[in-house]
Amino acid sequence: MTNLPPAEQLLSAYRAAGGYARGLADLPRPPRHPAGAIAVLAEWLADLEARWPGPDTDRDTARLVLVQALNRRESRASAAILALIAQFDASKAIGENARWSAGNALYEIPAGDKYFDELAGIAANRSLGMSRQMVVNWLGKSHRPEAATIAADQLGDESVCGHALEALASLRAQGVREQVEPFANSKNKWHRRTAERILRNLR
Repeated sequence: MTNLPPAEQLLSAYRAAGGYARGLADLPRPPRHPAGAIAVLAEWLADLEARWPGPDTDRDTARLVLVQALNRRESRASAAILALIAQFDASKAIGENARWSAGNALYEIPAGDKYFDELAGIAANRSLGMSRQMVVNWLGKSHRPEAATIAADQLGDESVCGHALEALASLRAQGVREQVEPFANSKNKWHRRTAERILRNLR
C-alpha cells in the first residue's frame, strides 16, 4: 500500500475502518463516519506533512477536505479535536482558509472545555489573524470564567472583534461596558446590534 499515491492510501485506510466515501472529495459528504474512520481521518490530518509529500497545493486541498470531513458531532470525543487544534501550529505552512475551517469545526462540533487552554491560546494569538475568528467565537460556548476576559481582550483586533462580541453576548459577560460601548455606535450593523445586546444584559 505504501507505493500507492497518498489519496489512495488515505481512502484505503478509511474504507478499511468502515468508511464509505468513494473519493477524496466525497469525504465531507457522508452524514456520519464510523468511529474508526474518524480516527483514520484525524491521524492523517495530524501527520499530513509526512503522509502527503509532493506539491503543496495537493496537500493543501487534502488538508481542507480532512478538516471538513471531521466537522461533525461524532468527532467530539476523539483524536479529531487535537488534530484540528494542531492546524494552528505556527511552525507549519498552513493556509488561512484551512486554519479558519479548522476553527469553524472546533466551534461547530464543538470542542469541550477540556481543551480550553489550547483554544484560549489560539484565540489570543493575534499573529493568526482572522483564521482564529471561530475559535474566538467558541469562547462563548465555554463555561470557564476567564473566557469573557479573553474575548474582551480581542475587541481591539478588527479581524476578530465581531466574533469577540458574539462570544461576550453568549456568555452574558459582566464588567465589559467600557470595552463594548464604542461598538454601539459602529457603522457595522452586526457589531452594533451585538454590542446593544451585551449592554442590555449588563447589571
